Amino acid sequence: MDSRLTIALEDFPEEGRYLEGDIDGAVFDLGNDDIRPAGPLHYAFDAHLYEHELVLRGSVRAVFDMRCNRCLARFDYTAEITDMTLSFDVKGQGAFDATDALREEILLILPGYPKCEHAGLDCEKNDTTCEFGLDKNPGSGVDSAAPRGNSVWDALDKLPQNTDGRPPKQS
Repeated sequence: MDSRLTIALEDFPEEGRYLEGDIDGAVFDLGNDDIRPAGPLHYAFDAHLYEHELVLRGSVRAVFDMRCNRCLARFDYTAEITDMTLSFDVKGQGAFDATDALREEILLILPGYPKCEHAGLDCEKNDTTCEFGLDKNPGSGVDSAAPRGNSVWDALDKLPQNTDGRPPKQS
């Protein structure tokens, strides 16, 4: 498995070149425990060189291990782009590194707030209170539901009101 996708441009065949392989998932380096690469970045492209323009047509795919923002369960999410076309100005270069461009394309399609439903799964829910259980097991005696009863907003009802419902003017 390669750590970069470097395309040699010298003696590039006129009919193009087919490129397929894997780039180590460490290229994502997200520094985030909620979204981690779970495998390599896979690419498959037809590459063509026109004058000073390198055109890649094909697909990229990467699998990520994500944590649901609702229930905190972990799930695998496949980020995939098919029928992708990328174009690069490569004038005067002997080789071109397309790794960062592929990485950015995948990062742009990752969900901003991962949820189980992104992977076609249902969130684990506390069925006794109809609240999301987060990381607490409802059978453990821990009440994970939000407190019921008086709201902190009830204090606003106690403020003096004018007859038209507006608060009195302060002098």
